[in-house]
Amino acid sequence: MIIGWIRLAIIGYVILTIVYFLMAIYWRSLRREELEKAFDAGGKEGERSAYVANGMAQYEKGLKKRLLWLIYILPTVAFVAIVYILNFQ
Repeated sequence: MIIGWIRLAIIGYVILTIVYFLMAIYWRSLRREELEKAFDAGGKEGERSAYVANGMAQYEKGLKKRLLWLIYILPTVAFVAIVYILNFQ
């Protein structure tokens, strides 16, 4: 019985990890493209690569990067809540 739950958890977290990395790559590429377009539109000083690198460094510290952890947290909380409600109500 417990082995089935462990197997379900492992498979679930592997799938969530794949989703996490795909979303991280996608959001990074969107941010990089946004920075490159902003630089190309004009009004920015310095080199393009330095501007993009600085913007990406700020992105790594930002809220959107941290919100990616919700990919793990929300399904886990939902699963635990459903199991609790179904078993103890």
